[in-house]
Amino acid sequence: AAEVVVVVEEEEEEGAPGADVPLLWLRLDPEYECVLQVVWPAREDRRWVGTPEFMAREQLEHSRHVGAQIEATHSLASFGTGTAIAALAERLSDARTFHRVRAAAASALGELISPADDFAALHALARYVRRQHCDGTGLLLPLQFVPLDAADEDELAGRLGHYLTLRAVVEAIGRARDGQGHTPAAALSLLHELLDDSSNAANPCDEGFLLGSLVEAVGAARPRGGGAAAAGADADGGRAGEAGEAGGRAAGRR
Repeated sequence: AAEVVVVVEEEEEEGAPGADVPLLWLRLDPEYECVLQVVWPAREDRRWVGTPEFMAREQLEHSRHVGAQIEATHSLASFGTGTAIAALAERLSDARTFHRVRAAAASALGELISPADDFAALHALARYVRRQHCDGTGLLLPLQFVPLDAADEDELAGRLGHYLTLRAVVEAIGRARDGQGHTPAAALSLLHELLDDSSNAANPCDEGFLLGSLVEAVGAARPRGGGAAAAGADADGGRAGEAGEAGGRAAGRR
């Protein structure tokens, strides 16, 4: 079985990638009925799903199938172009998109972080944090979730999705490395800022999983010159200690 999506009475911009192809995207076995793994030999990257980049972008933007959108994020992570990064960043920032797709977009951006393009994917992740979790002056906003007995279903799902997406962004930033395998200074600084300055004081819900991800990301960092991650964590003082305990609790729940 295959899912074929075609262009119907839609004018493509002349000269745009795919303008002469009447297909938006193509998927094999879209309902996962076959017990098999499709391998495309034209490229060594196993994340690639066999379609050109423009089809992966169309699939991510227009498909209403969560599995298809997540597959598209994996495929875009195999290209590493500016257009692929822009498509992933747009989906990450769209609050209407299901949180698992947004988390997959964040993870794909984490894989695309590279000094070759001046860390464009890292900047996209940082912009998401600044726009979604900071006030007009750049200070982090308090974490806000809704008590289970005081929220309607849609509001609760949206807030939970916001939280899970932030956690995926933290994990993606934590994987950032430069050409020598070191954590870029911008990534490490943002992780320390999230660990030190984010507040959960007015939040009735526990943020242990997020703190656990932050602690793991900072602990796995490889700062240039060595020792900077540990020094930064010590400078975070009580918040870092609280995060360590929360990380332990989160690990215990897993």
